[in-house]
Amino acid sequence: MIFFFAIPLIIVFLILFILNLRRHKNKHRAIGFVIGTGVCIILVPIAFLLSGLFKDQLTRADEYLAKNNFNAAIKYYDYAIEHEDNSDRIELAAAGKEKAQELIDKAESLKKNGDVYFDYGLYSHAEEEYRKAYEIYPYLEGIKDGIKKAASMSKKNNGKDNEIDYILLNESLKFKIAAGLPSGWGHVKISDPLIAEFQDITTQEGRFFESDSELRVSGSITGKPEIEKYLESGNGLFVFISAAIVDDAGNVKWSRDGYIKGDTPYLKANQMKEFSLTGTITGPVKQGDTLIIAAYLKKSVLILIDPSGTDIPNADKNIFAIYSKNI
Repeated sequence: MIFFFAIPLIIVFLILFILNLRRHKNKHRAIGFVIGTGVCIILVPIAFLLSGLFKDQLTRADEYLAKNNFNAAIKYYDYAIEHEDNSDRIELAAAGKEKAQELIDKAESLKKNGDVYFDYGLYSHAEEEYRKAYEIYPYLEGIKDGIKKAASMSKKNNGKDNEIDYILLNESLKFKIAAGLPSGWGHVKISDPLIAEFQDITTQEGRFFESDSELRVSGSITGKPEIEKYLESGNGLFVFISAAIVDDAGNVKWSRDGYIKGDTPYLKANQMKEFSLTGTITGPVKQGDTLIIAAYLKKSVLILIDPSGTDIPNADKNIFAIYSKNI
């Protein structure tokens, strides 16, 4: 409103100033109109400043969201949710707040991954995760320092990380304690959901290497598309395979450990790898016995974000694919 009235008043005061100065030669009145014009001119920027101060809270929140300043956006969304009467605007504010929080959580997750990489001496990977977090939320506390430190350490190592095999899983993949599996497998957990599956499983008895009483289990394993969702490191899953035949009482009649075939032991999303395990039968295999096959991650190849968590893959065998069938 100030801006609406100030502009016409400036024009009017200028016209009156010119008229009084030329026609009436009334300097006092002319000075008054000059002062009035000056006051109106000053009011114009004040009007813009006031419009910013009294700007709609939802609009302010959207502006902060667009600038990736999510904490500030959430503050104004909360204000709008609390003080708005219009239900549609409240819904918009709630949706904006949810989006801002999701982006904060994503940035914090990436920073946390970077911290873990840094602790393991994987400085280039740490820098990459920090930069991803910065792109999402540049106001995240400590993210700039993290980038600088990781870049500095990576430069000292000539850009080469420690040569280790590692798997970093997303925290959303939960592992639950498993029961009913061969006792020799030790402490076992199973992922929820399973992120790979066995296919085309066959068994053969005969002589393959050492004796006439051997059994070979063959088949393939395929990575589900969800692997990309739950796997943070780029190589894939480092697959170990264990298989056993047990009777109803849990007695193991045959067992074998091994790896998948191929150039690498890693399995990626939508990728199929074959395997074949051969071992000596230690007890007569009968109809009704159960063949169990598991693909798993060992603790030694896992980088744990939160080692104290109850749902993390900290077991001897952290199974992500399992097959069970009566023979």
